[in-house]
Amino acid sequence: VLSKPQSNLAPTNLLATRIGPCHDVTSTVVTVSEMSLSTRLHDSSLSGEMNVSRDIDNGWTVKALMQKCQDIRNLDTCDYFKSFPVVRNGCKEDDESDEADLYSMLFHRSQPSMSCPIKAGSYNIVNYPIFNEDNYLAVSEAKISTSVFGYTFRLEGFSRNIKIFCIEAYLQLLYIREHNWNQDEAVTSEPSSEEDKRASDEK
Repeated sequence: VLSKPQSNLAPTNLLATRIGPCHDVTSTVVTVSEMSLSTRLHDSSLSGEMNVSRDIDNGWTVKALMQKCQDIRNLDTCDYFKSFPVVRNGCKEDDESDEADLYSMLFHRSQPSMSCPIKAGSYNIVNYPIFNEDNYLAVSEAKISTSVFGYTFRLEGFSRNIKIFCIEAYLQLLYIREHNWNQDEAVTSEPSSEEDKRASDEK
């Protein structure tokens, strides 16, 4: 028997508050600008500039590192969450994998259009779609008013064991309150914290 979901768990989405170069990496083959973000509930995107100082041979890799933060405004509250490969063999010939879809979309959104192997040059990235759904963390609504949960997301690229780029993103967890507009009874809002609940009970 499936248990009924707890009503005090809030559905979540991710809001990208910053995407740009890693602060602790100074010189790489690929450099990016601070990205301009267009944030919507389901179809956020980024735009910016990317400079490639030399040609990059096929076979490059990309790995990701995520940290989970109790307060995304203070990175000292962040702890290791997970790491995983994103691209294992970039621009591999006849590559039709899900990995290829990731960078093919980036190539498609660049001006001038990028292709394999990646050539040196300056590129504009225009309206590259970014994910904003969160599947990692369930948060009680009682914490919504006082906490700013989030993640840091770091992407590092390598070619022949040499780091060629580093990009990081700050992702804030948003809470979505759903409303049943077909409900006949009057809707009353639930207190969002324990203090509010106690105050409500005392009335």
